[in-house]
Amino acid sequence: MPLIVEPDDHGPYPHPGPGYDFHARTVSRHLVHRSAVSEVLITGWQATGPYDFLLGAQWPRVHGFYRLPGDRHHDPVLLAETVRQAGLLIGHVGFGVPHGHEFALDELCYSLGPAGLDALAVTAAPASLMLEVGCHDVRMRHGRLASLRVHAEIRRDGRLVGHASGQLRVFSPVAYARLRGAGNRPAGPWIPDAPTAPELVGRDRAADVVLGPSPVPGSWLLRADARHPVLFDRDPDHVPGMLVLEAARQAAHRLRHPERVVPVELVSSFSRFIELDRPCLVRAVREPGTGLGGGAEGRRVPVRVLLVQDGRTAAECRLLTEPADGGAARRDALDGRPAGPDRNPGLPLAS
Repeated sequence: MPLIVEPDDHGPYPHPGPGYDFHARTVSRHLVHRSAVSEVLITGWQATGPYDFLLGAQWPRVHGFYRLPGDRHHDPVLLAETVRQAGLLIGHVGFGVPHGHEFALDELCYSLGPAGLDALAVTAAPASLMLEVGCHDVRMRHGRLASLRVHAEIRRDGRLVGHASGQLRVFSPVAYARLRGAGNRPAGPWIPDAPTAPELVGRDRAADVVLGPSPVPGSWLLRADARHPVLFDRDPDHVPGMLVLEAARQAAHRLRHPERVVPVELVSSFSRFIELDRPCLVRAVREPGTGLGGGAEGRRVPVRVLLVQDGRTAAECRLLTEPADGGAARRDALDGRPAGPDRNPGLPLAS
């Protein structure tokens, strides 16, 4: 049975009681492994059972990075970041994982509820959410948490927004140094010379583009720019999991250009660390069928994205994409042919 603990000196408040406001303030940034308080989404927590938790979260009306065209709806990818932070917080406050221990993602997934994007409409106030979180496949080693899976049912004003889940492993500082090689950090990330044009991947700024041209049709080179204030909020020694999800989203967007699309479902798995100091190839292909969760034929298109480094698959994402504008854009780019205008045959590739 996990140990339910009070927050330590980093904690913002005592253990919640009756009448507790789940959205009064953010939790400590240390509990969700964020450096900037502005990037903390979790705003409260309470243990409701040995393996069950109730969490509050809040999204700003317009996030500086996770946003959709027109700002009419919140970006569903925030569901993934929210459950990621939820898993970290539960590891610390629910299972007593000490600060300084490292977490690694094995899986990260989300899906919208029956209302779809309507439940994520941007209103005059921030989106205040409640997460009912259950912990599964809990493994302890020598009295410490080794791994767990969290599954969250997420509601907004009592309305189901969607579901999200994540599987995490926990490493002590000594175990992590042994796994990654102590003192073996790269001098800096390897970054392709130029990004793909922002409009091709659904972005407005080149600084937010995480794909670069490659000579392989339907493939791009990953851009892991450590200067990005959101994707590299901390100083990791490998490509962060949320950067992988953003690369998958942008690859799916590029594949469906000129339509601007939204990933309404996403299933991702991570099989190895993606290193910062050498190329990583991002491959995307449309899959047959109507998608992971149905939807109108021709509107929801499933896309499979692989991230390959040193000739081995390091991560895989399956996205269900839906037009952000209801499908008003031209559909003549959706014939399944590899995207090609941003190809550059002079760039090196991973073997």
